[in-house]
Amino acid sequence: ACKAVASYAHHCPVAFRGYIDQFVDKMGNMADYMHEMVRMQAHAALARLAQCALLGAPPPTGNLSAMPAVDAALNAAQRAMLEDDDRDAVAAAMEAAAEVVKSVGAAAGGGIAHLHSAGHITGLADHCLAVLEGRAMCQEGEDEEGGGGAGGEDEEEDEEAELGQIVLEGCAELLPALATIAGASFAPAFKPHFAALLRRTGANRPEGQRSVAYATLVEVVRAIGSAATPVVPLALPGCLRELRAAETAGLRRNCTYCAGVMVEVGGAAAAPFHGALAQALAHLLSSKEPDRGVRDNAASSAARLLSVDGCAAVRDPAVGPPLVSLFLAALPLVEDFEEAASAYGGVCALLRSGDPGVSAHVPRMLQVIGQVAAEEAGKEAEEPITAQGGEADRVPAEVLAAMGRTVADLLAQFPAQISPVLAALPAEHQTAVRALMPPA
Repeated sequence: ACKAVASYAHHCPVAFRGYIDQFVDKMGNMADYMHEMVRMQAHAALARLAQCALLGAPPPTGNLSAMPAVDAALNAAQRAMLEDDDRDAVAAAMEAAAEVVKSVGAAAGGGIAHLHSAGHITGLADHCLAVLEGRAMCQEGEDEEGGGGAGGEDEEEDEEAELGQIVLEGCAELLPALATIAGASFAPAFKPHFAALLRRTGANRPEGQRSVAYATLVEVVRAIGSAATPVVPLALPGCLRELRAAETAGLRRNCTYCAGVMVEVGGAAAAPFHGALAQALAHLLSSKEPDRGVRDNAASSAARLLSVDGCAAVRDPAVGPPLVSLFLAALPLVEDFEEAASAYGGVCALLRSGDPGVSAHVPRMLQVIGQVAAEEAGKEAEEPITAQGGEADRVPAEVLAAMGRTVADLLAQFPAQISPVLAALPAEHQTAVRALMPPA
């Protein structure tokens, strides 16, 4: 029944809008039901009801009428995080709360102010901290240090990896959503969360937990922005350690992404780590790295490192020359197209930098742009992107447009140098690149 309510609210929002009030209290009660599977489905239904209500109450002021449904969903989530002893149910509650918070943020209007005034931001953040510190009701009996006792260490570590990670994944959804709503003002409140996350990245923790901790950390740092600079020099050493030693591709991937964002956000605080990061990325960008998703993330991280502070790293003889070559050799992206903006934005930044150390790589960079343009044109011809989807393996249109503008600007400024390079591209690539360029 809870799943049916969620389905109606999600797939038929206009028709279902008039029934929201009849189901909010019922789903709220079901969120406290004795069976954990019912509680999980009730939290999902409450999130869909809140989203349905938001769709029917447009900003700037109208969305306040949706707040009763929002309150019901978030209050139920807070009750679960405080009182529920089932980790799956708590994780479901946190994921549902994250969806609601994101929807309120997307709707804008007065909803964001309401989340603050109603205490949802502070309350949910406090409950996230309890989870990260292992103090939640559902974590009773969990070994905070991550190790097993005599004679049962392997068994306990396996259980920790399986059960402990579930609720942390819920936190990985919710905490960044809260940080996104709060912005830089969330930085002071994030200090204890950061300390708890850093403990979760310790070498004595299972790799799955460490991976989730880094994934949470980097998304919060992205949301907070430069206000998170103080945590950068504390987090980067662990990231670099994992780039060299992590056994699982998931952990290498998350830490590679995390390191790139830290360098981008950290500015001068991250500068002492540039050389070590470039060395670590060199291995991940090569064919020695078997996971293509890791290589894509390494390319994005390299682009961030090379682009920061006006492409200063390019001028560092210990960082720039070898890293630029490896970065370009790893393109185009194959698997993780979420990194397209960073990776191809880095190509554009290098082309626009005018740095003498980049000039020898201009033909290769234009080859990359030509290949990407042709591949994306082919994908669009076979399966156009629609409102229903199709973007998962695509380079976003705004990224392609930026590449087209970069080539057009270079061609206008340096026609004698750029025209022959473009003319040397395959005809299909030339056509695709020119299709991206703005009209003359």
